Amino acid sequence: MGGVSGAEFAKVERTSAAAGAVRTIQQMIVDGRLAPGQRLPPERELSELLGISRPTLRETIRALVGLNILESRHGAGTFVAGLSTAALLEPMRFVMALNERTVEELFEARLLLEPALAALAAQRATGEQVAAMRAAILGEDQVEADVRLHRLIAGASGNALLAAMLESLSGLGRSSRSMTSGRPGVHERTAGDHEAIVAAVEARDPDAARRAMTAHLERIATVAREGHGLA
Repeated sequence: MGGVSGAEFAKVERTSAAAGAVRTIQQMIVDGRLAPGQRLPPERELSELLGISRPTLRETIRALVGLNILESRHGAGTFVAGLSTAALLEPMRFVMALNERTVEELFEARLLLEPALAALAAQRATGEQVAAMRAAILGEDQVEADVRLHRLIAGASGNALLAAMLESLSGLGRSSRSMTSGRPGVHERTAGDHEAIVAAVEARDPDAARRAMTAHLERIATVAREGHGLA
């Protein structure tokens, strides 16, 4: 795609110029003046449009590339990235992976989020979505089946923002599932938990779905803590 005209850019404050330029470009993406795949103007032109030096512009671009918001293509220029949820949340996953309390914080986040998603799914899931959940819990690979079921429940909630928040935890969640799934008795208890969750969604019972998801996550959290020596 082509670049954008100079009138669409506003000069940023001189103090903390790079941070200001980052915010300016982010806002232009949010309000639609810059779209995924769109090429930014050449460096000299863009630095003039933003009212910053070219070294500051390079710092700005490096920061936005690091956040997966922009991408630099050798010989072609700088473009707005695809802005997929997974790519944008990758830096957050990296920070969380460095945190020694990641396991505890992961389950705190899931316990706040997923019971609400299950309750919404019980109210909004279509017959096809419920059928997909039932098919998921029959999968042979327990980790993959678990990931798929939780993703289907999030999708059936009808709330794209909450579903995206859950997706941001999927990488860490997959790691914790791999660790807990091999522990004695986990497979059988998880299968029972999954059946209870799907049955509640199918019965259109939000309270039961919330309780079933909470019980499932609390039990798995206990297993995960034991595996990390936190229990």
